[in-house]
Amino acid sequence: MQSEPRVCQNCKKEFTIESDDFGFYEKIKVPPPTFCPNCRAQRRNAWRNTFTLYSRKCDLCAKSVISLYAPDSEIIVYCNKCWWSDKWDPKSYAQDYDFSKPFFAQFIDFVKKVPHISVVNDNGIASLNCEYTHDWWFSKNCYMAFSGWYVENVMYSYFITAGRNIMDTMINMAESEYLYECINCSHGYNVKYSQYAGACIDSQFLYDCRDCSNCFMSFGLRNKKYFFKNQQYTKGEYEKILNSYKLETFSGVKKAQEEFDKLILNYPRRYAWHKQNKDCSGDVISYSKNTKNCFIAKRCENCRYSEYPTKDKDCYDITMTGETSECYEGVVVDHSQLNFFGIFSVKSQDIRYTQHCHFSKHLFGCVALRSNSYCIFNKQYTKEEYDTLVRKIIEQMNEMPYVDKNGCEYRYGEFYPIELSLFGYNETLACEQILLSKEEALNKGYKWQDNLQRTTKKETLLPQNIPDSIKDISDNVIQEILSCVECKRNYKIVQNELIFYKKMQISIPRKCFYCRHANRIKHTNPFKLWHRSCMCDKTNHGHEGNCLNEFETSYAPERPEIVYCEKCYQQEIY
Repeated sequence: MQSEPRVCQNCKKEFTIESDDFGFYEKIKVPPPTFCPNCRAQRRNAWRNTFTLYSRKCDLCAKSVISLYAPDSEIIVYCNKCWWSDKWDPKSYAQDYDFSKPFFAQFIDFVKKVPHISVVNDNGIASLNCEYTHDWWFSKNCYMAFSGWYVENVMYSYFITAGRNIMDTMINMAESEYLYECINCSHGYNVKYSQYAGACIDSQFLYDCRDCSNCFMSFGLRNKKYFFKNQQYTKGEYEKILNSYKLETFSGVKKAQEEFDKLILNYPRRYAWHKQNKDCSGDVISYSKNTKNCFIAKRCENCRYSEYPTKDKDCYDITMTGETSECYEGVVVDHSQLNFFGIFSVKSQDIRYTQHCHFSKHLFGCVALRSNSYCIFNKQYTKEEYDTLVRKIIEQMNEMPYVDKNGCEYRYGEFYPIELSLFGYNETLACEQILLSKEEALNKGYKWQDNLQRTTKKETLLPQNIPDSIKDISDNVIQEILSCVECKRNYKIVQNELIFYKKMQISIPRKCFYCRHANRIKHTNPFKLWHRSCMCDKTNHGHEGNCLNEFETSYAPERPEIVYCEKCYQQEIY
């Protein structure tokens, strides 16, 4: 089948379904999508609360728990130990399918009846002292960390899958130690305020540097030592320059960050970060094959339109998922095959429209089942009964679609409507990629959470009274309540955090975790591609006049960065 242009139901913009895409949809027996890739990603991420945590009671044991669901939400919440225990039976909530109502309308009512796990982690089971984490596994001593595993001593960070002693960092997938305010850095030691730095030691304010040590405020270095602003210095000269910036002070770091941000605009950026790939498009992709329109992908094959896939094969439209095959439109559906429209449903096969179902096969429209087969709305059926009823439900979904406030029709093959999400739009990952105001979200029929659990005006130490240098910070600061200079939210410095700052010689932050994370997001590119041409006009790069290479890049045309193709970019590396 040839590629076909389609018009997105949601944003009304044109998108293309490629010939390979049609082959995939036919193989897994789902209809082609009616939403464009960007709207599909927004829809998935609107069902994922990654960072917003609340304190509330477990609805079974009544103990205080950390939860993804606000106390005023409609969701029944059990703590991790109760949810995984034999104290309750998810099948006791089983109900018959009602053919007089659209599937999505009755499924969301069913979802609200079945208890949900308060927060997704294995604290107290396979992890130790990781209570304040979400989507976090096999780790030790982690706090306010999200989407990671097999790490130790990680705080205020996102998507960390290797390393220890890491703070205020996002996207670290290789062994590193002592990273602070880093994005996409790997195999580093004692690296601060850097992006795309690999195997660097004792360095700060680097962009795309490899195998460097004792380098400061530089771009594109390879195997260098004692470099400042891409210039070589002696050890004594370098140390004198570094000491002059007073990076142990808040004011020194602020000055250096502003200087660095201006400096790197003078250097070209590579159009995309690809490493040992074959026939791939997207950004930050490594060791992958035939992986298109994917972002933060590693060791994937034949994947499309996905964010944070790892070791996935033949999968489309999946978010934060690893080691799957033939999966479609899912959020955290790890170690699965033929898992369609799942949310936190792992290690399963042939399951559709499930939430928090694990170790199962042949489920449709189920919630919280473990080690079950042939169930619909948590009700047990024989194989024959199940197959017959699923066919009838799919027919009914197509004949009686759910219609959202914007007029979009949801038949079989669509992910859950955003307006039915269990979270307010401002609680979810969707607002990082497509930011909406409260008015805009409500006009689209989306929920909005006004009661974010936060304190203000309780500060005991004002920002202007915090000592500038970490050397002047008293150990008593952990007793103080601070106020974010941006959003005014109160926050505290915990003991392990202060130990980290003193060891790394970093002044304590003046912003809360949420504003610090938002600032890091501003330093990353969106999960979206634009068709552009190389901006190189240097004649010594093997071309006359402007380079004629074209590519797909996550740098929008109106952005100020200089964007080069891979060949021209490599000519600029030092």
